[in-house]
Amino acid sequence: MKYIIPLLLFVFALPIIGKAQEDTVKKIERPCPLTFDIKKGEKTYSLPYASNHPMAEHNKKIKQLIIYIHGARRNGLDYYEWGEAAVKSANKDDETLFIAPQFTSEKDLEDHKHNENHLFWANNNWRIGDESVSSKKRKMTDAFSSFSLVDSMITCICNPQLFPKLKKVIVIGHSAGGQFVSRYAGMTPMPNILRGYKFRFIIMNPSTYMYLDDRRPTKTADKLTFARPDTTGCSNFNEYPRGFEKLNPYASKIGEATIKQQFLTRDIAFILGGSDTDMTDPSLDKSCGGNLQGRFRLERGQFYYEYLQLFSKKEKIHKVEVVPNVAHSGEKMVISKAAIGYMFN
Repeated sequence: MKYIIPLLLFVFALPIIGKAQEDTVKKIERPCPLTFDIKKGEKTYSLPYASNHPMAEHNKKIKQLIIYIHGARRNGLDYYEWGEAAVKSANKDDETLFIAPQFTSEKDLEDHKHNENHLFWANNNWRIGDESVSSKKRKMTDAFSSFSLVDSMITCICNPQLFPKLKKVIVIGHSAGGQFVSRYAGMTPMPNILRGYKFRFIIMNPSTYMYLDDRRPTKTADKLTFARPDTTGCSNFNEYPRGFEKLNPYASKIGEATIKQQFLTRDIAFILGGSDTDMTDPSLDKSCGGNLQGRFRLERGQFYYEYLQLFSKKEKIHKVEVVPNVAHSGEKMVISKAAIGYMFN
């Protein structure tokens, strides 16, 4: 099934030429079966996705939309199957529209013989809202932020004529998908535009977080503090996506002050794997800027949650929960009691 929509005003359309093939990433074994199509001018562009119900057919049973963002392997169909298992275990399949988009590389498109309309990204930069790219072989007139594509998807679905009982929108992501949601939660204008819907953002095991100023954690034997670190040899530690310097086009359009205000006030939950402590994981951000956030994902998440409380006057900002005995697994995290609770509470 294809769903073609006109380009929304907040979808960026900037032609970009860049390196579009990632030689170090694993091949995705299965492409998602459906396409979400975006029309701009005379051209149509496509983003693969999987869904448990048709996106464009009237359904009076649907009460919540859940979008699950995959990790760096771009295995959207795996994430769809894992998330759909969680939906079914909660007995919410009939009332939940569950979608898993797939942000591909150029190599993915070549491997699975996708047509020239399919969008693709370099270096997995879809996870921070960067624009899709072009190449000599697959020339693209326009480029689209991955964040704007999810904005467009949400806008199309939040249509009372299609889903009259839909009232909740949940965007959840794991690993690189957690990086996506952790930035998207503070940037997307959707909760402000679609005021009749309740939005929740669930962030699971990202490699890094977007700090709201230049302070970073320091842990001693008995105390956790936050201050500007010694940045000798790491002058770019506060650049986007780890900070607010050199924002990409989508973030720049929203603005630093608005992003901070929105991030601190929206409904956000952090769910962390209690065993996600591997410091040698090849997908862990080991840059100097990444290492300033903590040694491993669990620690980085716990530190970041405590950091957010520096901005609180009374009540805790956001929620955090640790899933015992689970490491870096998009499957085990989404089927956990914590994730199911936050998706359907």
